[in-house]
Amino acid sequence: GLGILSSVGLGTGLHTFLLYLGPHIASVTLAAYECDSLDFPSPPYPDEIICPVPTPGVAPILSAVSVWTIMSKVRLEAFMWGAGTALGELPPYFVARAHRLSGEDEEELDQDIADEITGSSGAVVPNAGNRRSMAQRFRANMIHLVTKVGFFGILACASIPNPLFDLAGITCGYSLVPFWTFFGATLIGKAVIKMHIQKL
Repeated sequence: GLGILSSVGLGTGLHTFLLYLGPHIASVTLAAYECDSLDFPSPPYPDEIICPVPTPGVAPILSAVSVWTIMSKVRLEAFMWGAGTALGELPPYFVARAHRLSGEDEEELDQDIADEITGSSGAVVPNAGNRRSMAQRFRANMIHLVTKVGFFGILACASIPNPLFDLAGITCGYSLVPFWTFFGATLIGKAVIKMHIQKL
């Protein structure tokens, strides 16, 4: 739910990562090293993560604490958060797709974005790229990557922490990229690849 709320509309998901998922991973990591074990309760956690109490006369089962075992301990929460952020990217996609299919004029859409998506910026001044800001060049490159490369371009954009990914959703919707191509690449990128980078 937090993943959806953090990226729905034009959000980035960063604030719920900083407020929930990041501190959760940190608390699990601290508890794993403090308890020297990963045998504390699974989610939902109590108010505190309680170290297992050794039973008298029974040798404790020691599970090795490493980065990989800690990552496996928080995998479910991180995957669910990533899947939520992928679902939150759908509204810009559907709005842009509906706008394109409605056949209305494109005055509401930023003309620069519309030209870059449709490739109709025919009156380009030579060497105009040198006068464009870095944000404009980044936006143009991302639009080109998403529209020309397709699934793997969307996957690449979704797999890195990218605050402008909403633009990829708008671009895909406006370019009538099939839903499962967009959502499949976004889900894999955000809930699998980017999630493991952020966990690490």
